[in-house]
Order: sequence, then structure tokens, then C-alpha cells
Amino acid sequence: MATDHIVEGRLLRSRSGALVAALSASTLATGVTQISVPLELRQLHASPTETGIALSMFGLGMFLFEWVWGALADRVGYRLPLVLSQVLYAGGIVLLASSRSVPLIAVAYLLASGMMVAAGPLGRSFLGTTLPPRLRATGLAFIASQWIVAGAIGSGVGGQLIEHFPIRNVLYGASVLPLIAALLLLLVFMGYKETRGIWSRGEEPAPARAQPGESFMRVMVLTAAIVLLFEIGSGGELALLPLLATNQLNMSAATAGTVMFIVGLLAGLLLVPGGMASDRWGKRRTMAIGGVLSAAGFVAYAVAGSFWAVIFGAALRAIGSALVWPAVTAWISESAPHRRHALAMGIFGEFENLGVTLGPVAGGLAWSAAGIQAAFFTYAVTAVLVAVVSAIAVSGRVRAPGPVGAIQT
Repeated sequence: MATDHIVEGRLLRSRSGALVAALSASTLATGVTQISVPLELRQLHASPTETGIALSMFGLGMFLFEWVWGALADRVGYRLPLVLSQVLYAGGIVLLASSRSVPLIAVAYLLASGMMVAAGPLGRSFLGTTLPPRLRATGLAFIASQWIVAGAIGSGVGGQLIEHFPIRNVLYGASVLPLIAALLLLLVFMGYKETRGIWSRGEEPAPARAQPGESFMRVMVLTAAIVLLFEIGSGGELALLPLLATNQLNMSAATAGTVMFIVGLLAGLLLVPGGMASDRWGKRRTMAIGGVLSAAGFVAYAVAGSFWAVIFGAALRAIGSALVWPAVTAWISESAPHRRHALAMGIFGEFENLGVTLGPVAGGLAWSAAGIQAAFFTYAVTAVLVAVVSAIAVSGRVRAPGPVGAIQT
């Protein structure tokens, strides 16, 4: 236990920890956009179907571009794609701020998300190839926690700013944050040299050994199914929860932003403990329990009649996400070949993006048919399916052999 604390402390002080910190500036901008875009669509009086389609562009942009960033990183390394994507992301937010119709907002949202998503496969791959096996789920939970907490802070601050300034001005201000991230990333990678052998023909590091019968393709198929189902709910939650708060519960934009802040903060704070639980107790158990708790959280959203009822649902969702995400991400990371690790993580992320795309669309259709509560009942069903697939198809405790390796600094 003492050794774990020592190594985890080294993680925070390593280049991996600096990478996570640098990306947090960009994630703040993402949080601002995620509260701004639904409220801008409401001001334009978009229909539920139009709103669902426009918000789904966030996931579609990630779906179209994530594998591209992963493949690029496997050819030229991590530094250039990460820095370039942040500069382009800033431009995408400026385009989003200048859009004045639902179709233009949809196109701008797609382009902005396609640039933003580079941090996903590249950040996960960097940590997945440099961290020792016994800290892999914890480290991947660390970067996911940064994404959620910083995004939640961005949503909370964005909601407060929208109460006092036009949404356009708030988005223009947010566009500066990815540029700050780009400058910080240049400092993080100063003096860095690739260690994955992507420019050599030598023997690549072998992926971690899994249990018998667990080929990379089998793990990819199972994790793809789990992440697709789970992200349908998560994507719908990000898109429709602000509208549930404002339209159904008659909350102000500031209160809706506070709700999103609390939702993200709870999820982010619990991700690292969730990763530690996966490392210690096994993936099947944590993923199955997480699916059940997430389903309960969606039901709580659907029947909520007050601010605190929404927060109760958020707590259930946060615990569920913390148990599912680190486990499923570490599982695919352990089985992926190192030389093409970024591409493998990018392909894995495509199923995440597909779920984020389908979530708002499915929710918008359910909303049109039976009210916005029906959307959250639909998401509860997908979370139950995550629990079922995890309990049946996921192997038990999988621990890569070998001692803890050095963390690159």
C-alpha cells in the first residue's frame, strides 16, 4: 500500500501528470461550449428534433476525427498532433461563436469537436504506454477525471457568465483557452523522445498478457459494445440535462450551469477511486455494478422534481461512471499493441463518439414522442445492458504480470 502511494505521487510529478494538467485549459473551454450551445439553440427556438440533431454533431465530429488523430500520432509522435489540434480547436470555437442559425451551429460544433477530440486517443495512449500495469487503470482514470472536472468547472463558470454576457462573447473568451493549452503542451514535450519504436523496424514492446482466450480483437469487440451503450447515456446526459433543468424544472441558466458543474465534479472526483477499485477488485465486478448504478441515476433524473433530486441522480451516475470507465479503458489499453497504440485507442474512442452522437438523437426522438423524461428512461435501458454485457462477457480479475516499471519523467 505504501508503495502504491509512492508510485502514484510520482505519477502526479511526471511528464504524464504535466500532460494532464496542460490539457485542463482546453477542457475548460469544452465545458463552456457544452453549456452554451444548448442554451443558444433554445434562444433560436429550435425544435426538440433540431436540438437533438445539432447537439449530436459534438459526437459526430469526434467520430469522424478521433481515429485520424490516433493514426497521425503513430506516424509523427504525440507532440505535433496535440499542439496543432489545440490551435485548430480555438478556431472552431470562434466559428461556433459567430454562427447565427441552427445549421451553422451544427456544422461549427462538428468541426470544433473534431479538433478537441485529439486529446482523447493521444492522452490515453501516452499514459497507457508509459505507466506500469498496476497503475494503468488509475492513471487513465486520472486523465478522465481531469476531462470531467475541468469540463464541469467550465460549464459552471459558463452558466454564470451567460447570465451577464451574450453567449457569443462567452464563447469568444473560451477560444483563448485551447491556445493556452497549446503553449503548455510545447513546454511539456520539450526534450521528449518517442519510446514506442514507431520510426524503427525493431521489435515493439509486447502488449500486456491477458487471460487465455482474450485476444485483442475479442477485447476490442466487447469494449466497443460496452462503451457504445454507455456513451449513448452519457452523451444524452451532457446534451439534455441542461434542457431538463431549464425546460422541465424551470431553472435559470446559472442554476443549470451549477447542475452541470456538480454532475461533472462528482464524476471527476470519483474516477480515480474507481480506477483503483478496478485495479484491485477486477473489471467484471466494477463494470457490472457501475452499469446498474448508472441506470438508477438516469431513472432519478427522469422522475426528479427538484434541484436536489437531480443532484441525487448525478451522484448515482457519478459512482456508476467511475466504476465503468477506468475498467473498460484499461482493458483495451492492456491488450493493444504498443506501436499502433494511439490508433487502437482512437478506434476504441470511435465507439465512444458514436454513442455520444446517437445519445442526443435518441433522446430527442424520445422527447418528441413522450416528453423529455422519456429520454432519460431510454438511457437507463442502455445502462442496464452495460451491466448485463459486463457480467456475462467480461473476464474476471485481469492483472498484467511483472513488477512496477519506471514512470517516464
